[in-house]
Amino acid sequence: MNQKQTSISTCFSYERSLEDLFPLISSAGFTHVSLGAKEPHSSYLSVSRRGSLLQLLHDANLRMDSIHGTRLDLPGAHSSLTATAEAAAFLDVPVIVVHASSFDFYPSEFDERLEVALNTCEALLPVAEDTGVRYALENVLPGPATDLVRSALERLPSEHFGFCYDSSHDQIGGPKPFTLLDVLGARLLALHLSDRIRDHVDHVVPGEGFIDWEKLCEKIRRSAYAGPVSLEVLMDFSGFKDQVEFLRQACRQAERLYPLVFGENAEGL
Repeated sequence: MNQKQTSISTCFSYERSLEDLFPLISSAGFTHVSLGAKEPHSSYLSVSRRGSLLQLLHDANLRMDSIHGTRLDLPGAHSSLTATAEAAAFLDVPVIVVHASSFDFYPSEFDERLEVALNTCEALLPVAEDTGVRYALENVLPGPATDLVRSALERLPSEHFGFCYDSSHDQIGGPKPFTLLDVLGARLLALHLSDRIRDHVDHVVPGEGFIDWEKLCEKIRRSAYAGPVSLEVLMDFSGFKDQVEFLRQACRQAERLYPLVFGENAEGL
């Protein structure tokens, strides 16, 4: 039987180098890793660094499933996300995750912010076509900022742009039904799975909070998603304070979710 495909974001520890983290992630049982939003932690935008990143992945027997790029509305976003796509293509990473806007904003700003996001995405179309890398817009705070993601994806081509589902963001103020996946499941390219304990206490290991994982995974199973079970979890509020134990427990839970996402008889991808 093939190994269940599981991933974790490097955002759980920006204090340690990737040279330290990749072997720990692999030893915990993960098959994949994703790069968190703080680019200086990995320096993937440096062309000279990309070869060493590829070697680190090879040495740890890991693959990379996504890179968290810069926000679509920030100055220089087009240039930065172009370079991110070039790095992703070199590292054989299929998806770049982006926030379309700030985490929240006033409804009166919606049309202007949507136009900015769409203009950036449309400028990135040739980049996506040339590299084969796709961009996944992530849900943020429920309300205008997440409605913007839905509206943008309605106007963007599915072959180059899709959806990244963040469970902790979706369940702010929850528990809530997982209706966002009903709407955007057909465009699902990336996952940022984590649990939520209460307001301002989130991104913990699945099982530490209130999210109904059987119901959530059923929604994902009905979606277009075909990547690894990918976690974006932090140690800040987790009950697992030792990094090795944190990673071991996170991988255990990701492996537990795998058959819920892909079916009871699912083997590795």
